[in-house]
Amino acid sequence: MIAPIQPYDLPQPAKAQLLDLAGQSDIFLLGEIHGTQEVSALVLGLFDDLSRLGYGGLGLEIPQGQKKQLSKWAVSIAPPPDFFGPTEFRDGRGNVQVLSLIKQMHSDYPQWELLCFDTDMMHAGETGTDRDRAMAETFLEQKQERCAGRKVIAVCGNYHSRLFEPEKPDFGPWPSFGANILQRRPDLVVTSVDIVFHGGGFFNGEEKEFRPGRIPLNGNAEVRPGGWLGHTAELHLPYATPATFL
Repeated sequence: MIAPIQPYDLPQPAKAQLLDLAGQSDIFLLGEIHGTQEVSALVLGLFDDLSRLGYGGLGLEIPQGQKKQLSKWAVSIAPPPDFFGPTEFRDGRGNVQVLSLIKQMHSDYPQWELLCFDTDMMHAGETGTDRDRAMAETFLEQKQERCAGRKVIAVCGNYHSRLFEPEKPDFGPWPSFGANILQRRPDLVVTSVDIVFHGGGFFNGEEKEFRPGRIPLNGNAEVRPGGWLGHTAELHLPYATPATFL
């Protein structure tokens, strides 16, 4: 039995800024450090407002082949897919909080569609750039098939969610997932928010703490202009809790 998560309680000024940006967008990307509990809680807390803004799809960086099993699990007729089961290495994505988010979405927002846009596997000779391109193509195909005429919020790693080439070289494959979407669908408004934590920890391979020296956040949350990494904006949050796993 997976316990429900509670919505993240964003302070009103930050939430209003975030929703203003989402309201201008057809595709709203959230870039994350994999393996925190707060990102799933943040998305859950935005569902009501996003629904009023015309959103009807949640995209996740989960292999597309897991979608059918996930949908069956969400209505209690199958176990969770292999992506969420025990494994020798966890990069933080297949966590309990994501499962809870999916189940709560299916229960409370049945009109919403789940999009799983990661590749099922990398083939010999393929690069990270190939993967980002394939993810963008899969995402846009699923959006057209399941969410035509509706807006979509998508969560992925913050290197994938970049829209603009970073000022510093060698920060992940380029063009990124987000940049590939922009190239393929210039008719859509795409915005991207990098979620920046100022303390706490996450899980990627093992439980880790954010590097020392991060300036503590003076308040609960802040929305700031996008930084050097290449996002439209940044959402600064005070603390991250490492995700948990089955």
